[in-house]
Amino acid sequence: MNLVDLILTHQQITEEAVRGKICIVIDTLRATSTMVTALSHGCREIIPVASVQEALELKRRQHQNYLLGGEVEGRRPESFDLGNSPLEYRSSIIKNKGIIFTTTNGTRTLLKLKPARQILICALLNAKTVGEWLAAQKNDLVLCCSGTRGNYSPEDFLTAGRLAADLKARNEDFFFSDLAVAAACFYKNAVKHKNDKKAVVKLLEQSDNGRRLLEAGQKQDIDFCSREDIFQLLPFYEKGSVKAAKIPGAPASISASLHI
Repeated sequence: MNLVDLILTHQQITEEAVRGKICIVIDTLRATSTMVTALSHGCREIIPVASVQEALELKRRQHQNYLLGGEVEGRRPESFDLGNSPLEYRSSIIKNKGIIFTTTNGTRTLLKLKPARQILICALLNAKTVGEWLAAQKNDLVLCCSGTRGNYSPEDFLTAGRLAADLKARNEDFFFSDLAVAAACFYKNAVKHKNDKKAVVKLLEQSDNGRRLLEAGQKQDIDFCSREDIFQLLPFYEKGSVKAAKIPGAPASISASLHI
């Protein structure tokens, strides 16, 4: 049997914990939501880097035609083309383009996972597709929540819980760490009233990240990132780049229905 484990923050990631395993990076508000949206809207690839300085230098040396995207403590860096709101990543801006991307937590999580066997990007937006792929794997899995400023983030824990709950339902050959079980219970409790579509939104709004976004006038980001399963997308991080794997029959974009 293979283990499904969970790490609460990128600061807790160790080489031993992820070596040879399939790791799933989660930063629901907002880095992985933004990457999933960008790739769904036709972005060619995303290159995650650790800092603004590294992004600027990489663009200057190697990728002059790439866009710069991301944030530092929630704000778009000066001279960047895009911030970290998924609503900015419209097809009209990013289709067929590459993006150099840096954020406070999400990209740092990615960059710590070099010993992993495979690395996927997940948000609520593509959780079903990621869960279906993971359920068919015969390998240990690690749900890697990015966290916020070294602390647990409930929105990341919720997304990890969605994956854990799906895996428990789909594949009896997995066994689950205590944290993964707790996350699945957390998700099931949060969405127990299926007709209450605002339950996840409310949870995200009450998180530290959610409150900061509300204070910044970015409630639309919370509403968008709370939506489940709107993109059929499997984004993998390989050789320094995040790209979308092709899924037969999956639409490339549903931007028209999302009004972004």
